[in-house]
Amino acid sequence: MIAAPEPRSIGRAPSTTRSTLHAMAVSATYLHEFVEPLGYLDFAAIGPPSRRVCAAVADAYARVAEPQGNMGAPILGAYEAALGTAGRVLGVAPELVTVVPSTSAGLFRIAFGLAPFGGNIVVPSHEFPANVYPWLRAAGMGGPEIRRVDIPDRRITAGALSEAVDDETRAIAVSWVDYLSGFRCDLGSLRELADDALLIVDAIQGLGAFEFPVALADVVVAGGQSWLRWGWGSGLMALSPRSLEMLHPTLTGWWGVEDSFDWDAPPPHTARSDAEQFQDGSPPLFGAFALRAALEVVEAEGIRAIQAAVMENVAAAEDVISAAGGEILALWDRDDERSGILAFRFEDEPSAQVTQRLDDAEIIVSERGGWVRVAPHASTDPGVFDVLAEVLHNG
Repeated sequence: MIAAPEPRSIGRAPSTTRSTLHAMAVSATYLHEFVEPLGYLDFAAIGPPSRRVCAAVADAYARVAEPQGNMGAPILGAYEAALGTAGRVLGVAPELVTVVPSTSAGLFRIAFGLAPFGGNIVVPSHEFPANVYPWLRAAGMGGPEIRRVDIPDRRITAGALSEAVDDETRAIAVSWVDYLSGFRCDLGSLRELADDALLIVDAIQGLGAFEFPVALADVVVAGGQSWLRWGWGSGLMALSPRSLEMLHPTLTGWWGVEDSFDWDAPPPHTARSDAEQFQDGSPPLFGAFALRAALEVVEAEGIRAIQAAVMENVAAAEDVISAAGGEILALWDRDDERSGILAFRFEDEPSAQVTQRLDDAEIIVSERGGWVRVAPHASTDPGVFDVLAEVLHNG
C-alpha cells in the first residue's frame, strides 16, 4: 500500500488541536482520513484525496499487478458496486449514474447527444471553459446553436437567462457554483425556466461539499479532483430518466451497447437504456474505485456535517480578510447562495503578489481573474486562519 504523506506545519502551530477545533462540525474519524498541509486552501482547484482513496487505488493496482485468476469478474463487480455507491449518495437509481473521465468528457457526451436535434443551448458567457467547449464543438458540427448570455455581475439567475430561452431551447447549461466568486445558483428557479428543456449542471465546484438538489437537474456532471476528493482521471455523471429518452447515444462505443461482450455479432448493437450508453469505450475503472472510496467517506460523515464545516471555515476566512481590509467578491444575497469559495483583493497590491506572499508563508491559494481565491474544505484546520491573518496584516 502507498503510504500517505505526513502533513507539514507552517508558521507557528495552532494553539488548539485540530480535532477539538472541529468538534462541533465533523468527526475525528473524518479528519483522520486527510493529511493535507495546514495551509492548504485551494480545494476549488485540487482536493487532496483521503487515505481511503489512496488505499483503494493502491489495492486495485496491486490486484492487477499480481492477478489471482481471471480479473474480469471481480473488476466488473467492483465497478458495479461503485455505481451503486454513487447512486446511493446522490439519491438516484444506480442505473442513472455512470463514471466519466472528467467534467468535460461528460458534457461532451451530452452535447453530442443533443447534436441531431437543432434548436439552441443557453449558457452563461462567464462559465468555466469545460461548460463552453462541448457546446461550441457540437454547434460546429451542426448541433444546436449556442447562446452565450453576458451576466456582468456573474449571478446566474432565471431572470438573467430568461430572454435567451425560447420554444427552441433544448437545454440550459450552468455551473452550480461559480469557479471564481463561489456564487451558488438557485437550481429551483432555473428548473422552472427550463420547463421542457434539459437543465444541465456542472457541479464540480460544490458536489462533495454541499447537499445537492439532484431532483432538479436532468444531467449532473462533476470531476473528482476538487471537492469530491478522489483525484484526476474520473468523475461522475447522473441523468434523469427523461434525459435518457431525449438524448441520442451519438458517442456510444462498445461498452455502451447491449450484449457488449458478444463479439460474434457484428456492430452496431443496440445502445443500452441506462447511463452506461454514454461510454465511448471502456469506462475509467480505477477512477470508479477511487470514486467509491471517496463517496464512502462522505456518506459515513454525512454531507450536512461536511457542509456545515465548510461554511464555518469560509466564514472564518471572510472575517480575517475583511479585518485586513480586503475587498471580497460577495455576490450572494443569502447563505444558500454561498459556497466554499471566497475571492478577494486589495486595492494597493496586485493579487498575484498577494498569492505569492501567501505561498511564501506556505498558505496555498489560487489567483483567478485578478482575485485571490480561497477555498477551505471541512478538513481545513482552523489554525490556518491565525496564520492567514498574520500574513495579510503584515503585507
